[in-house]
Order: sequence, then C-alpha cells, then structure tokens
Amino acid sequence: MAPSTPGMHKSSPPADPRTAASRGAVAPTSGRVERLMRTRLRGAVDGAVPECTGSMVTGVWCLDHEGRPTGLTAASLLDQTLATSIRAAAPDLTWMVTTELQLNFLAPLPADGTVLEAWTRSGFVDPRGGVSFGSLRGPDGREHVHAVGWFQTVGPTPAGALDHFNRMGALPLGPESDVTLDRLLGMRSPASSPAGGKPANAEGFLRGPDFPAVDEFMNRNGTVHGGAMTMMAGLAAHAATPAPDHFDLQSLRMVFLRPSTGPIATRARIRHAGRSLCSVDVELFSIRTTPWNPASRGSETARRENLDKAFETKPVAQAHALFRPAR
Repeated sequence: MAPSTPGMHKSSPPADPRTAASRGAVAPTSGRVERLMRTRLRGAVDGAVPECTGSMVTGVWCLDHEGRPTGLTAASLLDQTLATSIRAAAPDLTWMVTTELQLNFLAPLPADGTVLEAWTRSGFVDPRGGVSFGSLRGPDGREHVHAVGWFQTVGPTPAGALDHFNRMGALPLGPESDVTLDRLLGMRSPASSPAGGKPANAEGFLRGPDFPAVDEFMNRNGTVHGGAMTMMAGLAAHAATPAPDHFDLQSLRMVFLRPSTGPIATRARIRHAGRSLCSVDVELFSIRTTPWNPASRGSETARRENLDKAFETKPVAQAHALFRPAR
C-alpha cells in the first residue's frame, strides 16, 4: 500500500510566512504540461517545512470528459512541487524521476478562475531519492487534494531533451487550450461502460482510451511527464466505471515502472463495482519514440496504428483508482 498522507493543518504555513519565491528561491522551469494546466512553479528554500511551492489557476481545464469537476488537473502541479521540496532538502539530487504518486481528492476543484496553492515538504531523503508530502489549498485554506510522492535519482538528461522541453514550454496558449482536460490530453476512443449497470468482477482488462498526442508532454528528462500520465490514468479509470456520472474519484495511486517516450495506450479492469465504492485497475503502455527527433517517430497515422502493438510490451505505469458516490 502507498503511505498515508500526513495531515497538514490549513493554517500551518512555515515560520516565515513569505513564499519561497519572495525569498529569492530559484523557480523551476515550466514545460508545456504546466502551461496547459495554468500552473506557476516556485522554488523552495528549506524543503523540510511546508512551503508554497506553486499555484494553479482553475478553469474549464479542471473539468473531465463528462463536464464535471476533477481534481486530476492538480496532478501536474503536485508532481512538480513535491519534487521541488526534495531538491531543496537535498540539492545534490539534481536528476530525479517520480516512482510513485498518491493523490487523495478531498473536495472538487472549482473551474471559475480561483487560484489554488500547492504546499509541500520533504519527509525523507537519502542519496537515492526520497518522499515528500503536500496539499492543494484554496484561498480560504480549504484543502482540495492531499499528495504523497516518491522520487528516485537517475542519470542526466539525454541530448536534445531539454531543448525540446523548452520549445514546448514556449508554445503560446490559444483558444484550443481552453478546453476540458480530456481534450487537452488528446484522449480518444474511451472504453465503453459494461452493459446492464452493475457488472461482475472482471478477471481481464478491457481496452481503454488512447492518448496519441504526447510530444508536448515531455519533461526535461525526455520522458512523458508523470503528472500527465497520472491524469491519463485517472481519466481511463473513470471511463471504465459502469456509471461515470454516479461516481467521484476518491483516490488514485500511480506506480511508474519504466520511462515512456511515446503515445499512451490504456486498459482497465473493474475490481469491484457497488453502490458505495468502485475499484478500478489501469495499466498504461507506450510506443517508444524520440519526440525531439522528428525523423525517428514517423507520421501521426503510423503512430495511431501502432498503438495496438504497445500492448505486446510491458506496461510503463500501473494505477489503482477508488471511486465513491458523486456528491
């Protein structure tokens, strides 16, 4: 099981009430995922105490494919800010990847322009990585999401990856980016719900939605952003529930097994579907490409046709989602 999230009182900022940004900490560079989710990253000074390490503006991108509020949009901000606290506590850990991300959704995200803040702190660090804790809070101190992130050191960024990351982060936001989360992520062909309402427990997985447009979603390490993959897994899990409009996402645990560098295919399995709880497993598969080298990835049509072949490989990530009755 993933570790439980420790409680953070909504009125418990660090001893110094100023944000890390106002105290001169260097803010991390934002990529395309951060810009699409309207997040602003800040540096951390201490890392071991709760600090405001980032914020996000809410809007239509905080709605799912059913047009309902979803906390999944916060995955990008929390994935980044949890890592920020680890780096502040252990500056030598320059190159890291997320190995596990646990999100607990406490309250729906608004979609009205409200600014939400991420407060994070490190819990434990050693030469191989560490764990950090955080929460997403509204202007009134209300907590919307709790988060736990595990991180592990890796080698330096591959050649070309950082240039691609910076180019994608510099792309402008236009009308096409003022859309719901599923459209931002390029979600297509969602899995159809089982017929007849409440299904029996399924032993096998059923095909879920694909996410073919991931070139923009690479992190500075040259792999698909962990926050983007978390959002994809959550959408795939929700699409697999027998009555998506009857359930709200309660928690999502992501385990990142291998780096992904290409389009994402998903499959889901309903472990339990009752009136008060729905449990769904999701696996993500990837076609390996090199997004910053156009010659290596072929046409968009070829990539879509090859998504089926992704299931012949090992999954790049696994997720477990719990849903409770909609409020």
